[in-house]
Amino acid sequence: MVDAKAWKTIALTFAGKLVTAGWSAVKACALVGVHRTSWYRHLTPPAPAGITVPHLDRDYPNRISTAEADEFMALLNSEEYADLSVTQAYYRMLDAGYCPFSIAAAHRIVARHGQNGDRRGQRPGNGPKRAKPVHAATAPNQLWSWDITMLHGPGKHTYKLYTIMDVFSRKVVGHRVEHTETAALASALIRDAVAGNKRTPAVLHADNGAPMRAGTTLELARDLGITLSYSRPRVSDDNPYSESLFRTVKYDLDFPRRFQDLGHAREHLATFFTSYNTHHRHSGLNYYTPDTVHNGLVQQATRHRQETPDACYARNPHRYRRRPTAPGVPPVAGINHKETNPLSQTA
Repeated sequence: MVDAKAWKTIALTFAGKLVTAGWSAVKACALVGVHRTSWYRHLTPPAPAGITVPHLDRDYPNRISTAEADEFMALLNSEEYADLSVTQAYYRMLDAGYCPFSIAAAHRIVARHGQNGDRRGQRPGNGPKRAKPVHAATAPNQLWSWDITMLHGPGKHTYKLYTIMDVFSRKVVGHRVEHTETAALASALIRDAVAGNKRTPAVLHADNGAPMRAGTTLELARDLGITLSYSRPRVSDDNPYSESLFRTVKYDLDFPRRFQDLGHAREHLATFFTSYNTHHRHSGLNYYTPDTVHNGLVQQATRHRQETPDACYARNPHRYRRRPTAPGVPPVAGINHKETNPLSQTA
């Protein structure tokens, strides 16, 4: 069997004989089934490539020399420009009568030297680096998360919303609205949540607020047998569940821009969290309610939910590529329990 390349060579040879016999190149190529551009390329084959040099290694007249690049980097890392971005440093050098190349070339030089990230000096720590909190929960009451946020009242008045959430079920197991943020109120919140839930969590996670690290909170956790966990300083996503809950609260369509008084705030939040626990179909739970997951009713809810797609499939099986199934709840929820790839930073 002749391969495609050999067949093309035979066809072009035959086309050449037809052209020699007086045929036009277009008709000859159409007869043998090749395009006329292939015939013209056949007449003038490309010259074999000589020694090729990569672009980075070519000696262009306008290429920035290694000495110039090193001089620029030395100036960029000097005390005068060390804490500036590349763009800021470049234009300050330009105003000072330096920089014999463009800003784009400056960024390329900096990238080759691996300094195209955040060039600002980082704040020195006063102690050992805080370990990243890593927790995973496979059932309710293994991991709770709590935090405090501000609510606007009349005029310049503000209130404090304390909340505790079960990470696995997303149920708000405790909340309160107060005038101030104190360790005593935080301890009362934890006690009430444990008593109302009738179960004690294994781990209670929070950020580094004063009530979270107060001595009364530490003593209460020790008495209840709870392990306390804290976010790292200046790390925004170590307490994502509480932060996400506050966003859900404040972006609700019925959330008032300002509360009339403390009683109004308490009444609104009590109604909201009751509805949230019993009726809110949570995306992180495959759209089951927090109460359903927290109370161990997922299997019954899944069987009930499966009845509708089963009936639809029985009536119109041709509409589906595969039989629809109602998913269950994700088996694991946690804080920093999944490995992620850090995003690269640019200058």
